[in-house]
Amino acid sequence: MKYQIYKDNDLLSIKNIEEIYEIEENFLQKLSSGDFSKAMDAYEIFTSVKPDGRNGDSFHDAYYLAIVLGTLCRKTLQYRNKVHPYYLDSISREMSIELFNTKTINDINAVIRKYIKKYCLLARNHSLHQYTEIVNKTVSYIELNYTDELSLSSLAGHFHVSKNYLSAVFKKQIGKTVTEYIHDVRLDKAIFFLNTTKLPIHNIAMLCGYTDSNYFCRIFKNQHKISPGQYRNKLLHQ
Repeated sequence: MKYQIYKDNDLLSIKNIEEIYEIEENFLQKLSSGDFSKAMDAYEIFTSVKPDGRNGDSFHDAYYLAIVLGTLCRKTLQYRNKVHPYYLDSISREMSIELFNTKTINDINAVIRKYIKKYCLLARNHSLHQYTEIVNKTVSYIELNYTDELSLSSLAGHFHVSKNYLSAVFKKQIGKTVTEYIHDVRLDKAIFFLNTTKLPIHNIAMLCGYTDSNYFCRIFKNQHKISPGQYRNKLLHQ
């Protein structure tokens, strides 16, 4: 049997590589936790270690590192946090477009910071790794099909489980009922449309899965203490 003999320089290189992987793993752990501040601290340490040929001192190197970083973030949340690919693909495409339009290293650094924050938000708000498979599937289905006619009965039928079982396991793991979660997802979308469009309230209701705009307004007011119209007027006067 032949044994590999390492020279001193080889051993230094191996130690450097091991250190890089440890620092990279530390960053990914902080990202997976959803803590933006700690993730940025770990990222600063990560970028302070400069492998040969990838030092980030030129625009090309910085761009390359940003692409690699985006891939690491996406795959980490996919496999560790069980974030649905729908959300990961959306953010990944956004980041690629913004990086393509950068002109300086400072531009790239700004994009990286922005998307580390976005990935941290995904880790906090869309992680499914702590839930059972049926709850994972139910949450993902609601978030991707919130415009459909959704109910406990329809979801239980879709996944071939009893209403009582789905209701109990969902409430235990999510902390709210299936119906409450459906409303939460829809009203989050409503807030987005109220903030970013001038669409009439009844159109927003339809886009969020409510066929009755009066019912939508009641649900919105119950959760936010003001009506959709009052919310929009408040935005205009800020």
